Amino acid sequence: MTGDNTESRRLAALGDLRVCLELAEEMGDIEVVEGADTNLEIGALYELSLEKEEPPIIVFDKIKGFPPGFRVAVNVRSSKVFDNGRGLEAVQKYRKHRRKKTDPIPPVDVSTGPVLENVLEDDAVDALKFPTPRWHEDDGGHYIGTECMVVTRDLDSDWVNAGTYRVEVHDRNTLCPFIEPGKHGDVIRKKYWARGEPCPMVISVGQAPVLGAAAASTAAEKVSEFALAGARIGRPIEVITGKHTGIPFPADSEIIFEGFMPPPDQRAVDEGPFGEWPGYYASNSRPEPVFEIKAIYHRNNPIITGAPPMRPTLPGFWFGTAGSSHFRSAALWDELEAAGVPGVQGVYTIPGGGPRFIRVVSIRQMHAGHAKMAGLVAAGAGAAAYLGRMIIVVDDDIDITNPAEVMWALATRWDPKTQTDIIDGCWTGYIDPMLQPERREKGDMTNSRIIFYAVRPWHWKDEFPKVNAVAKDYADEIRAKWQMTLDFLKK
Repeated sequence: MTGDNTESRRLAALGDLRVCLELAEEMGDIEVVEGADTNLEIGALYELSLEKEEPPIIVFDKIKGFPPGFRVAVNVRSSKVFDNGRGLEAVQKYRKHRRKKTDPIPPVDVSTGPVLENVLEDDAVDALKFPTPRWHEDDGGHYIGTECMVVTRDLDSDWVNAGTYRVEVHDRNTLCPFIEPGKHGDVIRKKYWARGEPCPMVISVGQAPVLGAAAASTAAEKVSEFALAGARIGRPIEVITGKHTGIPFPADSEIIFEGFMPPPDQRAVDEGPFGEWPGYYASNSRPEPVFEIKAIYHRNNPIITGAPPMRPTLPGFWFGTAGSSHFRSAALWDELEAAGVPGVQGVYTIPGGGPRFIRVVSIRQMHAGHAKMAGLVAAGAGAAAYLGRMIIVVDDDIDITNPAEVMWALATRWDPKTQTDIIDGCWTGYIDPMLQPERREKGDMTNSRIIFYAVRPWHWKDEFPKVNAVAKDYADEIRAKWQMTLDFLKK
């Protein structure tokens, strides 16, 4: 595959999970595992695959206790099929994709689709028929939703929101999504509950990769993830309107659960614990509102897509979720520029902090207070508002994709007393391991943020000691001169 054909195939794979798996097989980026157990074994094999920076897609089939063809697939969105490069090149590509949001393509209603190949209602409803993994040893149950879409419709408008939240299987008729306070799904459901009504809801498990990416993104309020996904692939997403809820869902999803979430004072069950991406069981177990299933729709031989969070120190998890991190970095870069911060040279999320905890902003300093302006805006911007911890502002000569260079800037250009801001009352969530027990008990979802200004101080930056390094232009000249004869210079 070359040229335009490669890009067209990738777009086709973005828009169709099964096309994605076919293309991955052609590329030799898929491995089939037969006979694994949903109880821990699938999760353990997935975690072991993340020891590699570029793990293959793994498709689990003939799963113990389930019919052949009922499958679980992991590492889908991190596949080589969607390789966008690394570092700031990848962030810039995501910025380019984001600009298409100005011209979204709304979804189109259709009357039927592959997801209606099997329709289960009334006594036929059975969420236990699907091979749902218990991913981690200390998980409180089996989680079918880790790369899913939870779809709701705003009570006061025609806004349809799709978000990714973990979803536990409680019994045949009941699922239990965990939605952090303040998320769009939480805001919408509370509007129904305030009127004493159950919130209509649809949960999609296994959908086009572009929809999984859109649901996990930081779309603004009133912005449709379906329309963003359509803009990304250049065509409308086909959706079917649920007969019980009126909520649209993708016509080619693998599995759809349609139903309602009653107010928590009417019904709640213990959810969790669940190992989250910070690397801890911080959210523990607590009563959560349930999702009561009215109907299940699924394709023949359905595929559950799994992306359970793992420790962010695992290479495959970091680079596999880097798409999410790059998208958020791109969003923050755009928001900085939209807020009028000049001279932004890059935004990056470095490994170790997962997709949210540590953001690095590179600026070319232009005036007094410039670094503080960038840091304060970054700390409060929408793309970095939830579950942040550190903002690091550096000069433009620092390679922000290299953690060693970022640490070097901190070690040599940051004064703890005069170049630090700490801000209280910021938005965090239950999965934050540093959320104090007393705040957790009160539902006080706030934490503090630190901003490091690891830049040459403006008022004496011209007197700051020079860097001990070969000048970049001269280094490029020497590399070009010798790289054909010296192996260590060859790419």
